[in-house]
Amino acid sequence: MNAKLKYFATLPLIAVLPACASSNDRYPSLAIRPFERAVTTATPVPPPAPAVPIRPATDPARISALRDRANAAHAAFLASESAAQPLARAAAGRSAETNARAAALVAMADLSSQRGATSAVLADLDLLAAAASTALAPDPSLSAAQAEVAALVAREDAAIARLWEVMGS
Repeated sequence: MNAKLKYFATLPLIAVLPACASSNDRYPSLAIRPFERAVTTATPVPPPAPAVPIRPATDPARISALRDRANAAHAAFLASESAAQPLARAAAGRSAETNARAAALVAMADLSSQRGATSAVLADLDLLAAAASTALAPDPSLSAAQAEVAALVAREDAAIARLWEVMGS
């Protein structure tokens, strides 16, 4: 009797189960839809024109002042270099305890100091370039000034290296 009771108790559940499945119009079909079959021919959208800054990111007078400062520092370097050349030649092959070697080392330190003044101007120009790039306002005159001062620093580096070779250290 117990088995008959279980059978009759599950019969209504089985009868109601098909009612859970409804018609196909309630759920979307997983078949490919017409717009998925179509090949689209989208035209590329041109990139927007860069916005013109309200004011230039770098002041031309500031760039000119930095350029003048770099040229003055380079002129001071050239004067120190001409004084250091004979000292470096006199110190060539000498021991570290000689007065000639000590005078040449002081002259080389002065040259390094003068080079530092020129490279400080380059650092200022780099800061201006960073500010201009964050404002999305590239400045050709700033780039030209950077290249010019970087060339001065490279010449000074080469001159210092040449004098160190003359001294033999």
